[in-house]
Order: sequence, then C-alpha cells, then structure tokens
Amino acid sequence: MSKARKIQKKESAMSKYLTDKDLQMKQFRLGDMVEGVVVNVSHEEILVDIGAKSEGIITRLELFEADKSYKNIQVGEKITAKVVQTENAQGYVVLSLKKAEKDKKWQDAEEAFEKGLIIDATVIEYNKGGLLCDSLGLRGFIPLSHLDRVHFANDVAKFAAGSEAELKESLKILSGKTLRVKVIEIDKEKNRFVLSEKDALATYSEESRKKRLSEIKIGSTVEGIVTGIMPFGVFVDLDGVEGLVHISEIAWEKVSHPSNYFKVGQKIKVMVLGVDEESNKLALSVKKLIPNPWETVEEKYPVGTKVTGVVSKIVPFGAFVTLEKGLDGLIHISEAEAPLKEGETVSAVVIQVDGENQKLALSTREHNFDNEKDKVKEKSKDKDPIDKGMEKSAGEEKKEKEKKKSKGNKSTKK
Repeated sequence: MSKARKIQKKESAMSKYLTDKDLQMKQFRLGDMVEGVVVNVSHEEILVDIGAKSEGIITRLELFEADKSYKNIQVGEKITAKVVQTENAQGYVVLSLKKAEKDKKWQDAEEAFEKGLIIDATVIEYNKGGLLCDSLGLRGFIPLSHLDRVHFANDVAKFAAGSEAELKESLKILSGKTLRVKVIEIDKEKNRFVLSEKDALATYSEESRKKRLSEIKIGSTVEGIVTGIMPFGVFVDLDGVEGLVHISEIAWEKVSHPSNYFKVGQKIKVMVLGVDEESNKLALSVKKLIPNPWETVEEKYPVGTKVTGVVSKIVPFGAFVTLEKGLDGLIHISEAEAPLKEGETVSAVVIQVDGENQKLALSTREHNFDNEKDKVKEKSKDKDPIDKGMEKSAGEEKKEKEKKKSKGNKSTKK
C-alpha cells in the first residue's frame, strides 16, 4: 500500500510538472506577434527561443531585406517578431522582424490618430494633389489644402505655376523639410495614411478659426492665398480660415477651368459672400470685385453702334460673339449675312440692347440708323414673338372694328 501511495505521489508531481504553463506546447498562428530571446546569430539566420521548447528562425532573406540591421542584434536580447510560417521543414517557426516592425509602426500611427498626437513628417516629394512624406516610418500623404499657408506665401508662390509638372518642380523646395503634423485619416488595409499640418498648428485650431470667422464680415474684401485648384472652384486660405471661390464666381465670362485664371500659391483679393453652414467654409467671389459689363452695356453699345468681336459659339439659332470679357452678343441666324465659324473675327452692328435682361442682339446685315425713327423701327423688329403676336392681334382687331363701323354707316344711309 505504501508503494502505491509513493507512485501516486510521483504521478501527481509529474502531472503538475506537465501542466506548468511555461512548458505547455504553444500553438502559433500566422500573423501572431511573439516575443523571444535570441539564442544564436549568424550571417545565415537568427534563432530565437519563443518558449515551451519552441524555436523561431529569422531567415537569410529576411536579414538581407532588413539592410544588415541584424548586426546590432545580440545573443540574449529580447525581440518581437511576426509569425509568417507556423513550421518549416526543420520544425522551426518562421519569423519576420520587418513585418513585426511595420505592424508596430501602424499601431503607433493608430495611437497618434486616436489621441490626436502631433508627430513629425519629413517631406519626400510632391505627388498629384499634395506631398509624400515619411512619418513614424510609414509613407504618408499631406494634401495641399492641409499645408500651412506660410509655405505658399514664402516658398511656393515664387515658383508655382498651373501645370502639374511645374508645380512638382516648384515644390522641390520643401523636400527634406520636417513638418509638424496630425493624423487625420488612417486605414492599414488600404495603406492609407493622411496627415495635416494645419491641424497641428494653433493658428488653425477650432478656437482660432471661430475667432477669425467672427472678424470677417459678409460683403468685405479680404486677401488670401490659393491653396488648391479643383474643376469646380478655387480654395483660398484667409489667415487660418478656408474659403471657396466657386467656378461661377471667378469671372463674368464663362470659365472652362479655374486653372486658366489662378495658380497655387497666388495671392488674390476676394469678396466674402457668406458662410456655408454645413462645411463652415466661406463662400467667396472674385468677379464681384470686377465691374459687371452688363451694367454699362446700354451706354457703351447703343443701337446702331458698329462693333468687332470673335465668334465664341455656334448654336442652331445663330452665333454668339464676344465683344469683351463677360459680354457676348447674339447674331440671330436671320441677321447673319453669311455663315459664321467659331473663332472668326466679325464686324457687326448693334440692333437691340437690354442691360437688365442681359441681351445684346447683333447683325452683319446692312441696317440704316440715320435717324431715331429707324432705330425705333429696328427695335420693334427684334421684339419677342409673343410681343409681335400681340401687336398683330391688336392691329387686326382695330381693322375689324373699322370694317363693322363702315358697314353700319352704309345701312343707315339706305
């Protein structure tokens, strides 16, 4: 009985020994982050004790990709690595320092985003719409609209031009500079890491922005710097507050693309139209600071004035002719002496003008404007069809009344 008891005790001790958590066989999965102690370093591999009699291996290929940084790793050093293969032919767990390091960088970036930390970003080069940079060991992107206006005022404005190639060349001056930024968007799966210099500066804080907004009055004229050009308009920085000049507010004439009028970094004057409640951005206008040509068109181009212009557009009912910026007249098909072509310079005469409704009718046919009666006659010819119809109806009604009256007089005589 005593022997049996002794055996039982030995089994209990063995059972306890085998269930020790430090000696349990660990099941590693792909993507696991593991900590271990370096047990051997060579030019071919690094062996790591990752617990429970399991050993991990960092291969020669990984070491070469790591730019010889493995030379700094010493036996006995604790390291963190990522499992890239659960077991190779020799029974080792295959590890990667590089992938573990990258994961750690994304973790640091996510922490910076969640906590709103200000971090450093070193500018690499210009890429379409912004700057590529290195931050926390990751490739980041700073949109042009999120750069501090000081760069545009001091650096870019000296060289900026409309084309992408010229803008890329001009922004070389920022290469190598270290900027203070905040993370505004992060997505590891899409490898998306977007930064903002504006958000990291006190000048652009919400408090400063509200204060600046309260100082700007609707209808006032202010100076700003163009920080971005889009097909729908131009972004302008007004000392910490962003505004938009919509394409319809750039000029009185039709604007095909804002880049034909402005460059990134250019200083411009704008009129404040209002505040967009949703985006809290200012609505701005450039054309409101330029005289509207339609306001003086009747004085400048009275009926009978001979003009020269360029055919800007051909339409089914005639052709539009540009006399000056923002002022186009129409040569109706019935008033064209000969077929017209777009881009052709033509001489014409004003036959109708209406500044309030922005109408200017032209003709290439011969017209006689020797006296005021002729001018009035020409105006009546160009009235709307409805007006013509009303005049015709009134005339016919008058004739009908006169005819009836004449018949009545004849019957009375009989």
